[in-house]
Amino acid sequence: MVTTTQIAPALLVKRITAELQANPDAHRLLLRVLLTNEFQGRPAGLDSIAQDIAELNAAVKPRKINSFRAASLERRLDRHIRLLVERSLPLRNLSIAQNPVQGRQGEFADLLEAICNCGLTSNEQDAHIEGTEFIIHAWRSSDGAPVWVPVVTAIKINAQDIQRARECADILVAVLRIPAIPVVAGYRIDLPDLDRAIAAGVRYVPADEDSVP
Repeated sequence: MVTTTQIAPALLVKRITAELQANPDAHRLLLRVLLTNEFQGRPAGLDSIAQDIAELNAAVKPRKINSFRAASLERRLDRHIRLLVERSLPLRNLSIAQNPVQGRQGEFADLLEAICNCGLTSNEQDAHIEGTEFIIHAWRSSDGAPVWVPVVTAIKINAQDIQRARECADILVAVLRIPAIPVVAGYRIDLPDLDRAIAAGVRYVPADEDSVP
């Protein structure tokens, strides 16, 4: 006979909430279980169950909304990032060298692989470049010089995003010996973080609905 150890109700709810936050797809399935006739017939009562469901909804809903908005932002930028950057910076002939879906592409992938094989970049530097959502290759309109444009994306840009973009640009310059212009792109940015970006030489590109076709 299999025996089970009872868990305190508060701890059980806490564990379930944590699991749902890590796996939002299980949310609907759990609600179905809670609302079955067999479960509702237990002595605990429907009022207690309803309260637990409300608490689970409150804990999981913000994460689901943020996940949806993050996915929406990624799709929007995957289609329009070149146009957004071209509108904001004096660049021409932009091409995507790295994106979140396909990773590194073409000559950029071959170039970094060769540099890594020669030991000219560290694993940490390579991981930092790889973790940047978009890398764009372009040419300056003023003098035709080539530049790299690392783009860090977030729903709301913060200090960490600005730092990531700045550090990736510095790594690209150090490794590839070509100028780089760091960019952060998102739906919004607070004024203090916008000032922080300007001070760090990082350009902010808005990605709201008014910014793209």
